[in-house]
Amino acid sequence: MREPSNPPSFLFVDADPRALAALRRLARYLPGDKRFAQGVREAERLMGEAPPSVVVSGQGLPDGDGLCLLTCVRARHPRAACALHTSQPPSRGLREKGITWMDRAAPPQQVLALLASLG
Repeated sequence: MREPSNPPSFLFVDADPRALAALRRLARYLPGDKRFAQGVREAERLMGEAPPSVVVSGQGLPDGDGLCLLTCVRARHPRAACALHTSQPPSRGLREKGITWMDRAAPPQQVLALLASLG
């Protein structure tokens, strides 16, 4: 993934400000840079400034689809870890695309552990 001496960089994307706030609270315990976006265009702008090592996105975004965003991230940055943060797992094909499912209803400790493992 990344050099052992470099801390991870996280990009969280979600249309719901409450979900982003919850992820912000959890992420404060993780090392590395954390950035937050409410849509695809903002996420792409942030990725253009500095490629993230971990991208977590909600499914429905105001200007696109979170799964499509993560698929594009994997194509452009194949070493980036990606997770789809949604309450319902996609029907199939997520793992084949190199994307992890993160249950939106999971307890905070479980989400934090998954984020730490991705970073």
